[in-house]
Amino acid sequence: MLNILLVGKAPGSLAGFVDDLSGRKAITVKRVGSAEEAWDCLHHGRIDVVITDEILADGDALNFIRALIKKYPLINCAMVSPLSSKDFHEATEGLGVFMQLPVNPGPDEAANMVRMLESIDALIGM
Repeated sequence: MLNILLVGKAPGSLAGFVDDLSGRKAITVKRVGSAEEAWDCLHHGRIDVVITDEILADGDALNFIRALIKKYPLINCAMVSPLSSKDFHEATEGLGVFMQLPVNPGPDEAANMVRMLESIDALIGM
């Protein structure tokens, strides 16, 4: 079972993305709006992947990911960002963010993310 935590202020912006993930076997998706709520989920349950929208209800997604990686270095992280791929790479370098998602990601991005996670899992399992 893959446990995904989506953290973001605007639930509607990830609707198609979430619908695709929620419809897949062996994936559970939980949504929260703030870093504070995310910390509570991380402390009280098993989370494999954290996906942040570009803005959280209580702060900046990049600052949350920086703190998250310090406390939970093995959690896979993805982030919604309007930055160019070069600027995104520079902003997240060293944070272990495995994927940049476009603003308003949909089913295609969800499928691509699942494929990437399966590849990561295959590499780790070797």
